[in-house]
Amino acid sequence: MHLYKKLFKKKQTSKGVTALSFTTDGIAIAISQYTKNQTLSLIHCEFIPTNNKQLILKDLTEKHRLTNYDCYLVLTSDDYRLITIEAPEVADNELAEAIRWKISDLIEFQADDALIEYYPQPLSQRVNSDKMLEVIASPRLTIQPLVDLCTNCALQIKVIDIQETCLRNLATLLPENDRGIAVLHLQKTTGRIIIEQQGSIYISRKLSMGYDRLGITDNFLSDEQIVLEQSELALEIQRSFDYVESYYGLPPISWLAVIPLMDKTSELINVLNSNHGITARIMDLSTIIDGDIMLDDKTQALCAPVIGATLRNTIL
Repeated sequence: MHLYKKLFKKKQTSKGVTALSFTTDGIAIAISQYTKNQTLSLIHCEFIPTNNKQLILKDLTEKHRLTNYDCYLVLTSDDYRLITIEAPEVADNELAEAIRWKISDLIEFQADDALIEYYPQPLSQRVNSDKMLEVIASPRLTIQPLVDLCTNCALQIKVIDIQETCLRNLATLLPENDRGIAVLHLQKTTGRIIIEQQGSIYISRKLSMGYDRLGITDNFLSDEQIVLEQSELALEIQRSFDYVESYYGLPPISWLAVIPLMDKTSELINVLNSNHGITARIMDLSTIIDGDIMLDDKTQALCAPVIGATLRNTIL
């Protein structure tokens, strides 16, 4: 899926891919360069806290000569809505408009002013199941300032991507990809779990909790509340496992790959393994990404989506 790709012209030559994500706290960036074999190798990755994104992006562009790279813009989960709908039974040339009409009552902004893209969900193994679509909708007023940040620095956006597909790209590098693998990405106040198999996303759930409510890095909650929050996370994970097994007929998901937290990831792994019977392991991106740079836990926690975005050319 190339989200909103039609908005942008294609560059003739490129040294590689620069993926950028603008969060409320700063800029996440990953740069991958083409090798002699035309594969992509990660050469730089960091998160820069800033309130002046335009100035910092200008400095990054000059320092790393980013105008020589294709630019992939990764939206944060606050920048778009993900809606699952039954595929409209219309001609292909009428599908986009039918989707826009169908989601008009499901989003809190005007559908006519939204940028909309979609991708098909895998078919269920259940008899007479409907074809379903995952629809991505984002207000133009949200996207345009992000695009302007890039174009003002002479960066040429080739793709606008979303969290789900970026995490999917990372999951495909794991040995369980052929069978099916779950990936958990927790941030401070939110999180996401996806389950994918061979590049297809079977489920994606946005979590209303982050690691700050699990008693892993902060202890401002009572012990009772921490136990409840940890149990709720484990329940969401198990529900996701059960759903893809029953609805899609996937083999039982045997592993949960956890993208590192900023700190104390092993404590979360122990909670899931010991207290809730979920077989979890740390997904150390340094061991699966092609590149010569080492990624500490903090960088992986903040930059996993942009790292995944740079893998698009090798996945699709």
